[in-house]
Amino acid sequence: MGSNGPGNPILQVLLLCVAASLVLAAIGFLLRRRGMLRTRGPALGWAILTILPLFGAGFAMMTSHVVADATGETRSGQNAPDVQGAP
Repeated sequence: MGSNGPGNPILQVLLLCVAASLVLAAIGFLLRRRGMLRTRGPALGWAILTILPLFGAGFAMMTSHVVADATGETRSGQNAPDVQGAP
């Protein structure tokens, strides 16, 4: 089973994608101030580009869960390995 600690690679991917989305949003605000995103088309395109890393993070998380389930590393409906002596 995977760990949920700070060294978990999926959390690093998630934080990287969220940070990328925030950086793109900040760049978008700067471009808007300079007049490059004044019309609807470029502004909509930039908005879609800004949220794409968030969808990428969700895709990466779901893919890791599906792979772990398919390889038998985890089982559906069970969060922890069986403990001897537990009911």
